[in-house]
Amino acid sequence: MVEKSLDHRERRCYHTNNSYTLLSWSASLQLAGAVMYIGIDLGSSAVKAVAVDETGACVASHSRPLTIYRGPGGQAEHRPADWESEAGACLRALTEELGKQGHVPAAIAATGQMDGPVLLDAHLRPVAPVQMWCDARCAAQCEDIESRIPAQKLLQITGHSAVTGYTAPKLMWFAEHEPEVLTRSAHLIFPKDYLTLLLSGTVGSDISDASNSLLLDVRSGSWDESIVSALGLDSVNLPDLSRSADVVGHVSRQGAEWSGLPPGIPVAAGAGDSIAAALGAGLTDSSRLQIVVGSAGNVNCVLDRPIIDSRGRVHTGFFVDSEHWICTGVLQSAGASIQWWSDVLDMPLDEMVAEVEGVGPSGVFFAPYLAGERTPHLDARVRGGFVALEGSTSRADMTRAVLNGVACSFRDAAQVFAELGVHANEISITGGAARNETICRLIANVMQKSLTRIDADVTAMGAAMLAACAAGRFLSWQDAAAAWPASGEVFAPENAAIHEEAYQQFRRLYPRLAGW
Repeated sequence: MVEKSLDHRERRCYHTNNSYTLLSWSASLQLAGAVMYIGIDLGSSAVKAVAVDETGACVASHSRPLTIYRGPGGQAEHRPADWESEAGACLRALTEELGKQGHVPAAIAATGQMDGPVLLDAHLRPVAPVQMWCDARCAAQCEDIESRIPAQKLLQITGHSAVTGYTAPKLMWFAEHEPEVLTRSAHLIFPKDYLTLLLSGTVGSDISDASNSLLLDVRSGSWDESIVSALGLDSVNLPDLSRSADVVGHVSRQGAEWSGLPPGIPVAAGAGDSIAAALGAGLTDSSRLQIVVGSAGNVNCVLDRPIIDSRGRVHTGFFVDSEHWICTGVLQSAGASIQWWSDVLDMPLDEMVAEVEGVGPSGVFFAPYLAGERTPHLDARVRGGFVALEGSTSRADMTRAVLNGVACSFRDAAQVFAELGVHANEISITGGAARNETICRLIANVMQKSLTRIDADVTAMGAAMLAACAAGRFLSWQDAAAAWPASGEVFAPENAAIHEEAYQQFRRLYPRLAGW
């Protein structure tokens, strides 16, 4: 069934007050067996489902690969049919394993890649492939947005600048190049919401995913009519929005057949992947930053008020409710720079990094701007490079330069938060490259702060926390974060003077490369 309420011009966040029902439901499940909370993460390259017990321990997990369909002009698409088949197989494998162990799923929440518009017809069938966050075909539409709406107005209303990753320019691309797609569309949702639809039959989204649309007022939590109209998107049926831990439905009979989950268990609204990852990493307030060393890099902080940087160096959106926000700095090529150099050397990453373990800056510098840079420079045209090469420069010197350049870029981004009045005293580090101890140690040295490397799969764990809230295990997401604290190895900073000097030299690179 499709759950609809207000006209999309009037929609705001809503909350279903069903804690008594959920607590009773959770209590009845405990009588049946060990209670599990299910989180499913619809990523860019894979879908992963986890089962977490009442102590926060991951009991089981399963994953399946996903195909990215690439094409000319920066095309990068996913097909919802792939999501349906692979996520379904993933959940069925998970529930089969839980059944053998006597465990009982109590609730589920989905998370997933953000930004890509999932357009459905009146029968709730996808009408087109989904342009992913990394699909760059809408660059011209971003320029169009800037010509229609002053950049400062857009930033102050939405907390974001017009870049190709967000939803609005992708919708405008459809309007220009494939208008029949919008004509056939009856609903707009986001990737993780498609899993919620398959599970429960509910159409809608949450406030965190909507924040990256360029259409949401970052203060009121309402769709902004002036921006929607200015961009010519009045015909798009924007979704009703929930808070991430709200119960938006229950597993239907069809959803149970698809997933293997028990019919009737609560389905939470869920959250975008970066938001779920921040929750899973233990972010609850401005005392902690999260560094994410993925292909792109993120620096995240949770706030109790929206902070809008007038220079657009960071972007701000809602966290998992309408009373908290997440502020994010983005490095375009963090892990991507490390992987690029690994590919150039034709060496596995860990083997490459092992050559420089325990060695400080080399005197060679690398600017990791392989695809421009967002935080703090907002320069799509700048490109990276090595500086201060000599005839005696070794492969290890250049590897150290690449790693140091990425670490210095994270400090650049963190410095923006300090300039905006956010002074965190704790830092969590997550992401694929963070599995390497040398990289974590180097970032701690450059940042001159201790880092805690989180051991858990924080994105799926964040979704499981939301599921636990939906089941009544916790009264709030703050309670969930406190009861299931993110933990891991701590890396203390060393050699402060050496790394401070190297960082100050690194800061001289961008002005020399800009406009090259």
